Amino acid sequence: MKQLFLSAFFICCTTIMYAQQPKPTLYDLVKSLVTDANGYENVGDWAVDNPKKFAVKWKENKITMSDDTSINFFRIGTADLTINGRSFMQAGQPVKWNVMLKGPRSGYTSFSIVSSPLSPELQPKFTIDSIFGKNDFKAKLLKKCDGKTLAGYYYYEVKIPKKDPVFMKLSWVWVNGNTGIRIDCFGSLSKYAAKLDCAQ
Repeated sequence: MKQLFLSAFFICCTTIMYAQQPKPTLYDLVKSLVTDANGYENVGDWAVDNPKKFAVKWKENKITMSDDTSINFFRIGTADLTINGRSFMQAGQPVKWNVMLKGPRSGYTSFSIVSSPLSPELQPKFTIDSIFGKNDFKAKLLKKCDGKTLAGYYYYEVKIPKKDPVFMKLSWVWVNGNTGIRIDCFGSLSKYAAKLDCAQ
């Protein structure tokens, strides 16, 4: 009986601990996806057969070849994220974040993180400081397109400690008072693919 009680107590505690684990932040996911700095041109690990490497629920346990030569191979999944520790809901459901890795078979060289529309509390024209908060990073604004509220972007060179520099395009779309976020990150091998035209 005592053994049964201890087993039930252990299961209950484990369940509570698991339920209380904080969700990863947007910064946490970006940091994990940026390659580690080692003095060389790096490609990212696709993490096939390694589901715990990234806080992403992958659609398939493989990479897929694309007809788009600017993508080559890709991997897609979803993530449950917060911004500065805060969760967002839309129509009573947690906001969905789509994640896509892109690059040659040897490893990804860019990635995108795209939200479904967020609540009205996140306004358009958000900057990297507003979504990364007090986390450790340095950012240099290279280009911007923020003349309109409906859509635009900020393009940065970003350095996170112990990580390779990354070129990050933060873009937004504002529809019916709700803001959709898109983050495109490029390494030095893929920054040519960043689309920086400013919509008129």
